[in-house]
Amino acid sequence: MAVLAAVCAVVVGAVAVALLLLTRDHEEPRSSARPPSPSVSSSPRPHCQGAACEGRSPMVTRCGAQPDTLARRRMSTGAWMEVRYNRRCGASWARTWGARIGDRIEVSVAAAGRPVRAAGIADDVDTDSFVYTPMTVTPPGTVVRACYRPAKAAKEDCFETRVTG
Repeated sequence: MAVLAAVCAVVVGAVAVALLLLTRDHEEPRSSARPPSPSVSSSPRPHCQGAACEGRSPMVTRCGAQPDTLARRRMSTGAWMEVRYNRRCGASWARTWGARIGDRIEVSVAAAGRPVRAAGIADDVDTDSFVYTPMTVTPPGTVVRACYRPAKAAKEDCFETRVTG
């Protein structure tokens, strides 16, 4: 009888350890230098290309699926900002995370008649997630300017990057 009790205890212990390991969060700890990774299982076909993407959402058009990051910078407020580019869409946009309510981001290209694309951090939901600008058309070789405009600081953070091949 003692042997049976010992075997049962070992089995119960093994099951408890297995359950603990299976329910444990195996995600890598997030660093403020790296954005949270969106889960994209496949590369869906985008809904626009070139001029048809101008001013549209990278998420709604599926251009946000597996883009290239052209530049990533930490802003003076501690927020992060990236310029993203999707080759299949031929368009770029900016995104931020770690921002504060009232902050704004902008992306633009130096071409006549091309508007600045902007987005603002409106509420607590925005402060806990990515905020994206609408897209702007950027063929290879285009210089893209991104600016972060903090609500509670006089100084903006701007940088430029170039769309490659």
